[in-house]
Amino acid sequence: EVCQQCKPRFCTNGNANGWACPYGLNTGELSQNSDCGLCLECVRSCTFKNVSVFSNKGLAAPSARDMSEAWLSVAIFTTSVVYSFLYLGHWPVLRDYVNILDKHNWNLFARYSASFWMLTLVAVPSVLYLLAYTGKKISGENESTKNIFLKNVTSLMPLGLALWIAFVVPMLFVNVTFIAQSLSDPFGWGWDFFGTANIPWQQFIPQYIPWIQAALVLAGLHFSLRNLSLMPKQLLMPSKILLLRAPMALFLIASAAGMMVFFTN
Repeated sequence: EVCQQCKPRFCTNGNANGWACPYGLNTGELSQNSDCGLCLECVRSCTFKNVSVFSNKGLAAPSARDMSEAWLSVAIFTTSVVYSFLYLGHWPVLRDYVNILDKHNWNLFARYSASFWMLTLVAVPSVLYLLAYTGKKISGENESTKNIFLKNVTSLMPLGLALWIAFVVPMLFVNVTFIAQSLSDPFGWGWDFFGTANIPWQQFIPQYIPWIQAALVLAGLHFSLRNLSLMPKQLLMPSKILLLRAPMALFLIASAAGMMVFFTN
């Protein structure tokens, strides 16, 4: 109510206390935090002290507002899978497609780029749209397939983020020794503050990396299924709700199972 009655709109326009919102947002009109960068200028600029920061359920997200947000979720998920296969997989022939620096295989890179874009922007979204249509048909839901699709794809985000973290873990653990060395000698001037400047390189707990990756994938699956269960239930009976979500849930479970096998193989 305070925001609705505010004429100066300090959060949008700024004042002597704080800058205008760099994202062009009006705080009183926000219903989700997708566009907010948490710069907190609105907290400073609001003369009425009507802006606060609240926590929400971890990794919870409402349905995508439009196809742009939906494709972003799909892209985060798809690229995490592709990069894992490219850089952590057992197939050096795949890496030849992106190794233009050493091999100058521009023809292979062009094929990779076209395939990657087609997979991310067409193939995976098409599969997910088909899953939304299947859920609608078997549940008898009257809502449009597009709206079901927008709600479904939001559940990809936690699993996609978990896969990205799992992808980074081996690279991070390979460099732990260099981090310890840099802490002792940050400028390379021969210092040794903590006695770690000259320790020999060794990979950090390599035997536990697959376990950590598997745990991350399971955590991502848990939050993805949780987000899927947060879809508005409307007036559907529990059995129909289950049928509506089943195709997407099976896709999430199958994807997580496949990536767990990949990381732990």
